[in-house]
Amino acid sequence: MLKFLTPFIASLALVACSQNTSSPSDETDWQTILSEQGLAAAETALMETASTPDTHFVLGAIQFLRASEAIMQVRYQNSTTPLAMIPGMRNDLPYNPDARFDPAFIEHAMTEALTHLARAEASLAQAAGETFEVDVLLPAIWFDINKNGTRDEWETLVAVMEQLNATPEEAFDGIIQFDSADAHWLKAYVHVMSGMAELTLATDPTPAIRTVFEERRAMNALGDVRGMFLDNDTIDTLAAVLLTLRGVPDQTRTQAAHAHFRNMIAENRAFWTAVMAETDNTREWLPNPTQTSAFGVEVTEDMATGWQDVLVEIEQLLEGETLVPYWRYNNGFNAETGVGVNVAKFLQDPGDMDIILWIHGAGAVPYLERGDLAKMEAWDRFSRMTAGDGLMFAAWFN
Repeated sequence: MLKFLTPFIASLALVACSQNTSSPSDETDWQTILSEQGLAAAETALMETASTPDTHFVLGAIQFLRASEAIMQVRYQNSTTPLAMIPGMRNDLPYNPDARFDPAFIEHAMTEALTHLARAEASLAQAAGETFEVDVLLPAIWFDINKNGTRDEWETLVAVMEQLNATPEEAFDGIIQFDSADAHWLKAYVHVMSGMAELTLATDPTPAIRTVFEERRAMNALGDVRGMFLDNDTIDTLAAVLLTLRGVPDQTRTQAAHAHFRNMIAENRAFWTAVMAETDNTREWLPNPTQTSAFGVEVTEDMATGWQDVLVEIEQLLEGETLVPYWRYNNGFNAETGVGVNVAKFLQDPGDMDIILWIHGAGAVPYLERGDLAKMEAWDRFSRMTAGDGLMFAAWFN
């Protein structure tokens, strides 16, 4: 069983040296290019192939992976320190002695990622709902993180998965067959990552990072700076985060994020409708209860149904039908109704995110309402039925 899957890792395991069961000879050139020259060259080759549902799927998958590659490339050029809160920046990267830190690195990474994700969304729109099957060899994937055009061992998919403690079990032979249902699954992930990138850019982190970076450099010029209770890097990160949250986010981007998250729900439901109707059982990526996963992981009927209940809870928050309980009101433990924050209203018309204002309540006031409170009971049930692996299955299920 996979040890642990994050949304980032689930997104990685999508494309490689593929065999189209309908016309494998058409795939040979781009397969070789992908393995030897990388994602960018493979994308170019695929764009010159016949326009079919399977090529649209693989093209969309490659474009999605290029978004992850772009983020890691920017990190490697600037700072290899993992940033768990930023999409695609959780894994460790080797130290780069030639790195030159730019306070705008997060902005650059997310902006470039969104360009690739938009292309992926357009490609997948031509594959979703169509019939196709594509065999995928995961070990052929690599990311040109250092931009030298050469496949280094630490840049392979396997190496990246090991960094995130997400290596498959030994019995897995590296091949997965993706089909029509999986186009919806991948579209859902495109929307997840796009929404996270939009939210990151909505807060405009560059000015805060620049302030912390330049003033820390000025402090260092006067002598050794001590971290006291926290190390220096943690203090710098915390200061940058708190500064970033000050002020009003970009409404256009929060609205875009909201739309992406809602579309994620719709595509995820479309996936489960399609996969539950499948009768084959061939190297499945995410199986229905009568199929077997290529990884050897079982999905039961209760798990599939339980995840649909989780989607309902998330959708209710995104639609403003339920509220996030606010700490300054005595709503009571497991209260059905009370005072809480309308997340949908905030994403549509965001206000000042200054943490002090939100702790006090002044920042939350425009979004406080009395109504049904979100309790996430379905998530609790799902966590129990997956024997403590709720996060892993949630990342896999999307």
